[in-house]
Amino acid sequence: MEMAPFRPLSAMTLVAGVSCMQLVQDRDGEGQRPLQDVFDAEDRPVLEAVSCSLEGKTEKQKNPHPKGSLSFAAWVCARLGGWTGYYGKPEPVVMMRGLYQFRAIQLGYEIAGIGCSYSATHP
Repeated sequence: MEMAPFRPLSAMTLVAGVSCMQLVQDRDGEGQRPLQDVFDAEDRPVLEAVSCSLEGKTEKQKNPHPKGSLSFAAWVCARLGGWTGYYGKPEPVVMMRGLYQFRAIQLGYEIAGIGCSYSATHP
């Protein structure tokens, strides 16, 4: 087999793995990493909208992290990946599932034309 086709695939896998591990490492907010470590600045309005839709009625079910932080995004990805907030900390597989779910939602925002206009009116 020729190695050339596997180089882009390997690079994409590496980026996804590193992004997932960055989310796992900052899930508690202790690292205080900026959102831009994993996401683009344009992703922030989508993350905030999705976070609102995932929050429950109790304090335990609300996103406790500051908006614009990587820990805020990690909470969103964990919830999208199936984490309830009650049983332990979200593991890498949960974060990866949530990150994939977020990317699908983000694509929907872009297709609907909400992404750009939404971010322009809501900083």
